[in-house]
Amino acid sequence: MERTLLSHIALSLTTFFFMTVAFGSNDPCYNYESLDRPWRATNEIGFYICDEDFSWNGWYRLFYNGANIRMPESCVNTGSCNTDYSLWLNGPHPQVEDGVVTMEVCASSLLDCCYFESTPIRVKACPGDYYVYELVNPQYGCSGYCTGTVFLAFQKKKKFFNKN
Repeated sequence: MERTLLSHIALSLTTFFFMTVAFGSNDPCYNYESLDRPWRATNEIGFYICDEDFSWNGWYRLFYNGANIRMPESCVNTGSCNTDYSLWLNGPHPQVEDGVVTMEVCASSLLDCCYFESTPIRVKACPGDYYVYELVNPQYGCSGYCTGTVFLAFQKKKKFFNKN
């Protein structure tokens, strides 16, 4: 009986410790703020909303009307995403095994697709086919982070595709 009780206590402590570590993790895949702002989508034009006016703090997971999406990886039309300088990732998103990756962010303008590079951001691919972004205040003019509108994941190939 004493051995059974000790085994049960050890198992309970192990379970408690595992749950504390799992839920107390600093992994941005589990510690992020949801950002569901449809006006950030590449198909939106109109008001000029500037991300310099936001207080970015931490990691964000992007949604479009509740759907899981990501930032575009190619040139975005100037004036889309309801901002003057539309910000997009200058390169492909990382894979889960890459961990946290620092990426360049380009700003589209009438003069050039990558008129200037904004402050780099950190990006992480997460299990469950989504990304989190550590967004920072852009450094130039009325700039805004863009999002796609449709996110498709193909589990078998372990690749992620975005349609803007």
